[in-house]
Amino acid sequence: MENGKIKKENKLKIIFVGTPDMALICLSNLLQKKFNIVGVVPPPKDHDTFEFFKDFVEFRGLNFLPFEKSPNEKEYIERLKELEADIGVVCSYNMLLKQEFIKTTKMGYINCHPSLLPNYRGAMPYFHIINNGEAESGITLHFIDETFDTGDIIYQHKFKITPFETMGTLFNRTNFMISDALAETLTKIEKENKIESYPQIKDREFIKAPKVEGNFKLEFKKLDIFQMERLIRATNPFFRTYCTFRNTNIKIIQACPIKKNHNFPFGKIVSSNEKELLVAAKGGYLSIEILQVGSWGIFTPKEFYKNFSANKDEFFS
Repeated sequence: MENGKIKKENKLKIIFVGTPDMALICLSNLLQKKFNIVGVVPPPKDHDTFEFFKDFVEFRGLNFLPFEKSPNEKEYIERLKELEADIGVVCSYNMLLKQEFIKTTKMGYINCHPSLLPNYRGAMPYFHIINNGEAESGITLHFIDETFDTGDIIYQHKFKITPFETMGTLFNRTNFMISDALAETLTKIEKENKIESYPQIKDREFIKAPKVEGNFKLEFKKLDIFQMERLIRATNPFFRTYCTFRNTNIKIIQACPIKKNHNFPFGKIVSSNEKELLVAAKGGYLSIEILQVGSWGIFTPKEFYKNFSANKDEFFS
């Protein structure tokens, strides 16, 4: 499908829309590769990254374009139209952009999404992909329309999820993959003067990726060892998976599931010594390798044993 054309004698004029951190990575890469960014649309002024992003953009001499309340305001849309941009790029933006906004460039706007759409539409694919135990994931570039993550697909790339993938490693991998794919796609558009795309499949249910907030209780009586281990990786490092020990919150940073039959009550500390910290759970033991105890510090099993001398009558709950 061809979504519009530009004059070949003009360098591609791009409006960049985004929220850190994906926006920082993609915008930096486009600037390094000398793309023509004619305007940058930031998150709202009350967003916690606004001032940082403003400094980042203005330091690089770019046209920073804050809005009052919404990027869909009539006066703001007219301001964008005056830039006569060829195409727009959207990176990790959680405000719905209306049709009037989308029409502010000749060829529309390309959104960058860290999953293989239509699966994992939503604000937090990284968490859900790991927590659901997916073996593979990917990235998608697609046109935006008036709903989130449903526009025609321009580019996709699939990759394997590693056994020790965390939310942080997946976040980094996909962001840098997206930044390179975006640069390649814009180069192709500038060279060929067109964009090929195809519709997303719409005739069946797909896995969603709703926003994740707050911390997660490690429920030894409900989750099995593999579910707990995935949850720990899915929250590391941006969120917290926790339990309690001696009425103190424990953040579990890294753990390994050990499948084994036992008759211990779930949450019971089965072994705590200089080599291991084993907790009984559904389906086996959770071998805790790194944990944070309240504000005391971050410990290995050896350090935890030295500082707390946990015994076999104690529980994580």
